[in-house]
Amino acid sequence: MDEGHDQLFFLWLCDMKKAWPAEGWAEAYLREFDGDHTRAVRKYLDYVAEFRSLSPEELAAMPMNSEERSRLGRLPTLRPNPPSVLTLDELLEIRRVGRILMYIGEATVERMAGYIDGYRLCLSLAGLKDEEYLRFERWLQDTGRVPPGHPWEDAFLQASHGDHEAAIHRLLDCAAEFRSLPAPS
Repeated sequence: MDEGHDQLFFLWLCDMKKAWPAEGWAEAYLREFDGDHTRAVRKYLDYVAEFRSLSPEELAAMPMNSEERSRLGRLPTLRPNPPSVLTLDELLEIRRVGRILMYIGEATVERMAGYIDGYRLCLSLAGLKDEEYLRFERWLQDTGRVPPGHPWEDAFLQASHGDHEAAIHRLLDCAAEFRSLPAPS
């Protein structure tokens, strides 16, 4: 998205929704939900989803003073800039860089699964379909690497004898193997 979009979201949340706490959303929502990070993030994401559902006309009609408009430059169009990196490309980049901790902090399969889920949510919110990742998940099951109906985390952690980092590397290696296959016709 163009750079004015974050500012526009902030203005909408503050001025239209009157929902921007003085100390910032993270601190306020964590306090509201007694430290429950998941509920705090979900509340924030509910606002993001509501904002994303606004039409360009509704966004353009937001009341703004001249200083706010000048900080925005032109109003955002809600269209992504250059094509976004799809999930499998992101996994291959993590594999190429080789520094899992840089992406997810402590190397656990739960954190990696959360990273992937969050990444896919962002793509979806940007209006992008990531069908290749769905094919990858089916391929993991079709090849017996992951039992049907089970997440990769359980299967790869078990195959790696409880070694979380090895399980994550197994996932990244599978992504590379899948990508090297001939494209479906």
